[in-house]
Amino acid sequence: MADILEVIKSRRSTRAFKPEQISRNQLEQILEAGAWAPSGNGFQGWHFCALHNAEKVARLAKLIRITLQLDDSYCFYGAPTLIIVSYLRRHPHAWLDGSAAVENMLLAAQALDLGSCWINQLRSCCDEPAIRALLTEFGVPDKHMVIASVALGYIAEPTAPKPRKEGIINIIE
Repeated sequence: MADILEVIKSRRSTRAFKPEQISRNQLEQILEAGAWAPSGNGFQGWHFCALHNAEKVARLAKLIRITLQLDDSYCFYGAPTLIIVSYLRRHPHAWLDGSAAVENMLLAAQALDLGSCWINQLRSCCDEPAIRALLTEFGVPDKHMVIASVALGYIAEPTAPKPRKEGIINIIE
């Protein structure tokens, strides 16, 4: 138990990545962790589209930046790899199952000494025509909505932990 708790407690959202690409093997391990997440009734209605190419990640970031009218700094924090987690539209477990998969991937990245960041902007604009066309080109199923994306890479600048809040646990015996 100590090992998993240490991974959980040491995980941070990385907001500055090195340009070096992670290995294909590391990416496959992270995707496998996502695939082993719990899902309601074992439905597993997710799809993971892994952009293991910094130019394609930058292309998507630019389109999101234009669509959402974000400033020029929006770039998935410079991550060279991005996983797009999508789920069958209108499925009652989509948000919960997709979020469980994302968390598994974040923890797997930490266990592999990689940085990761849960990113939500794509969720709000995934059905804008230009973005949907690019997502389709990348292999995201048309019948899916984007739950979140996971930026991955080597950490350029560590993130300090935030203190945990008091009074958030209540045990009744």
